[in-house]
Amino acid sequence: MRSGSRSQRMALAAALLSSMPSLASAMTQCPQESSKSTAFWLLGWSVFALFFIAGVVLPLLIFRTTGNARPWPRWLLRIASIPAMLAMWMLGTGIFLGKFVLVC
Repeated sequence: MRSGSRSQRMALAAALLSSMPSLASAMTQCPQESSKSTAFWLLGWSVFALFFIAGVVLPLLIFRTTGNARPWPRWLLRIASIPAMLAMWMLGTGIFLGKFVLVC
């Protein structure tokens, strides 16, 4: 049992040491000449707005289409549309940050 914990500690230390170069490269700055074009920013903000609008429209469509359904399925779908809206907003924000803001 004692040797198993030692080998686990050695594996953990090796994994931590192997990740050090990638951690150091994450802290490097972008070069000065890497300015983003207006078209790039327009595309980024368009993606962000598209996901925001889709998140707003999704519950509205669910509320409209479930008007004639029976009460339990109607309210379950309506309640489920709120987290779906928040998920759309989070996905749009993540794509916007990951692909447009936080790149060189």
